[in-house]
Amino acid sequence: MNTTWTNKIERMEIHLPVGIYADELEPQPLWISISTSGTASASPHSIDQCFDYEPLCHWLTHVWPGTTHTPLLETRINQLLSFVFGLNERVSNVWISMFKQRLSCQAVAVGMERCTTRTVFEA
Repeated sequence: MNTTWTNKIERMEIHLPVGIYADELEPQPLWISISTSGTASASPHSIDQCFDYEPLCHWLTHVWPGTTHTPLLETRINQLLSFVFGLNERVSNVWISMFKQRLSCQAVAVGMERCTTRTVFEA
């Protein structure tokens, strides 16, 4: 029997080169939060029956920071959506928030969010 599971990562700090200003060509600290949901075994007995978050955490902290500069957070969010949906075909919904820590003196962080389904993203 299967059920809906949700996998969450909250405010993981990573460093990415992103932004439209000259000082943003170098990696800057960002907070990433991700919630993925989909259907998997209600009583898993091994990690392959689960939504394994380790490959995602590794990619976020070791692979993605090595990519080239991108001007827009929206592009980075779409890159992350593509990776998450490609990681596990059972994922059906993803919500992502990405916040720049150093952008505003009046806010803790400023950024973007996107929530989408696999069907909408792949269309």
